[in-house]
Amino acid sequence: MHVVWRVLRPCLLLVLALPGLALPRLTLAQAENAASEGAIQTEFDAALQSIEADRLRTARQQLTTLLAANPSLSRARLELARVNYLSRDYAAARSDAQQVLDDPNTPPTVRATVLAFLAQIDADERRYAARHQWSPSFYGGVMYDSNINYGLAQDIIDIGGLPFEVSPDSKEQSGWAAVVNTGIAHTFNPNRPFEAGEYTGNFVWQSEANAYYRAYFDDSDFNLGVLTARTGPAWIVPGRWRAYVALQADQIFLGGESLALFGSLNPGAVWQLGEDWEVAVDGIVTRRDYQNSEDSGRDGWYEAGNLSVGRYFRQRSLLVQVGATYANFDADDEPFSYQGPEVFAGFNTAAWTNASVFARVGYRWYHFYGEEPGFGNQRDDEELRAVIGFQQDFREGWLEKWALIGSWAYTDNQSNVPLYEYDRNQVSLGLSRTF
Repeated sequence: MHVVWRVLRPCLLLVLALPGLALPRLTLAQAENAASEGAIQTEFDAALQSIEADRLRTARQQLTTLLAANPSLSRARLELARVNYLSRDYAAARSDAQQVLDDPNTPPTVRATVLAFLAQIDADERRYAARHQWSPSFYGGVMYDSNINYGLAQDIIDIGGLPFEVSPDSKEQSGWAAVVNTGIAHTFNPNRPFEAGEYTGNFVWQSEANAYYRAYFDDSDFNLGVLTARTGPAWIVPGRWRAYVALQADQIFLGGESLALFGSLNPGAVWQLGEDWEVAVDGIVTRRDYQNSEDSGRDGWYEAGNLSVGRYFRQRSLLVQVGATYANFDADDEPFSYQGPEVFAGFNTAAWTNASVFARVGYRWYHFYGEEPGFGNQRDDEELRAVIGFQQDFREGWLEKWALIGSWAYTDNQSNVPLYEYDRNQVSLGLSRTF
């Protein structure tokens, strides 16, 4: 919206500033308690400064006060239309712009520009007035996994290191797999804006359903499936902050059989500080319910809190992020319970044409409760995980609107219990599209 106004505003102000359109002295003289032209200009400049500083609520008050004393001041009314437009109060913006258009003293050149502004208001109002937005997505690809029986999915089974069937033959099994991930997201917009200090925010309700399946070509016992449903409210103040609360359910399948049901509560918030900084906090509480009797000791509550800081560089084409997490899992059987911190850093940057490169490295410490059966000591693990990848967006040709995504992930888990020491490489390549 700022871009649209930057195009329209110079044309409007250029013509309205002409001497012939200046407010007549006779009108000012007749107005009770009217301010001098110098005072009017001072008030108008103060309102412009508030707009440029994104203090929209203050600017609205300043311009409303100015127009109450000087109702014929068209340049102030156009700025008020601009403030209402930026605040997404489209009805008020349309009313203010229409008053300038209806003024017989408004010249034809300004009328044309105001008409274009009104058309933009109508277009944006229709776009934001859409109550329901649906966004299907699809990913299909292949994966090479150097260690398929360890850590079927990060944070889904447990700390990534405990195989369900441990034997010398089961360790370090490698294989190729086909991966499919499809879903649909829905946003419900009740058109209920709210004021947040100087700014205007939107309330929406976001939901999504997702189905993930990883099928190994040579060992179906380790095929992994996850059905996910997620829903919850979000509050968004564009360019300032956003917050959300979500309920999520994950039904997990292993080897074609039901493995576990996870239910989670996930609140979070992100603040934009200036043009280039972001601070995010989020947390999660999950009830893990394993559905096979031999895994019942893994049932329990998982809690984690996360803090991250992001910094944009090179006109926001490079994002660098660092953060820390602390997690606790309280399982029914102590040997499966753990707690510990994680630190991580990563970046995402524009690379060649229509492409980006991303990377992330994290280090986790896990301290387990209780003695490890058969070893007589408490287990302590340290996990290094690094991911690097790319995304190539296609803008033309038969792959138009698709993206090619490739990544390599490396995991190295060290433990004072030798059974849980392992490393793992996963290489993935696939095509993705959001419809």
